[in-house]
Amino acid sequence: MNLELQGVCKSFCLPGQRVHALRNVTLGAERGEFITVIGSNGAGKSTLLDVIAGIRHPDSGCVKVAGRDVTSSPAHRRARWVGRVFQDPAKGTVPDLTVEENLALSCRKGLRGLRFALSRSRRRLWEEALVGLDMGLEQRRRELSGHLSGGERQALTVLMATLARPAILLLDEHTAALDPANADHLLAITGELVREGGITTLMVTHRMDQALSLGERLIMLHGGQILLEVVGEAKRDLEVADLVRLFRRRGVSDDALLLEPSEQTA
Repeated sequence: MNLELQGVCKSFCLPGQRVHALRNVTLGAERGEFITVIGSNGAGKSTLLDVIAGIRHPDSGCVKVAGRDVTSSPAHRRARWVGRVFQDPAKGTVPDLTVEENLALSCRKGLRGLRFALSRSRRRLWEEALVGLDMGLEQRRRELSGHLSGGERQALTVLMATLARPAILLLDEHTAALDPANADHLLAITGELVREGGITTLMVTHRMDQALSLGERLIMLHGGQILLEVVGEAKRDLEVADLVRLFRRRGVSDDALLLEPSEQTA
């Protein structure tokens, strides 16, 4: 098992109340498995990724990555095995470094210096990888990444994350800031890269159509709990309207789902 969560609970103290972000969450994922995660506003989706990444530690329960118990390990110690791509394209790259220098950083994993990482053989490898993005970035590999568009930077970020070959890749609504065309292109790139790398992937999305189009398994979160898991053929047979009905049957209102206009259904 590449990822294991056993009985994970996480709560936060707010003025006058205690919020239970995760309630006894148990989840396992094999190598190469692609899981999409959807849920209502405040369902615990980002907290789930934070706990896996080590940004937050659970109040109780156990987290294992690649067979290692990392429950108490800080984020920087998990970085070798856990990659993450955020919603904001600016978070994934260093704007004052070139495209290939950013790629070098992704392979160094905290080691100092870029000289060894920028070898001739690595440059050839990165050029081939950039060609695969189909965005012309192989011609701009010595350009500062800060000059790239949001879609280009996000594609570079996903490439960096997968080249590093983490055991787990966390995608935190990584297409939400992009226009539809760029979002669709990035989703296609993402699917191809994680398949090639055999990387266990969790993708949080607010778009149900995305949750259905990618991955072999779908998880529905609400109130910090896993309400439903849909796998394989059962997932492939679902449509957006079916997911909305499943939420409604479990008492989740349309307002809580924050559906986009294109996803509204009767």
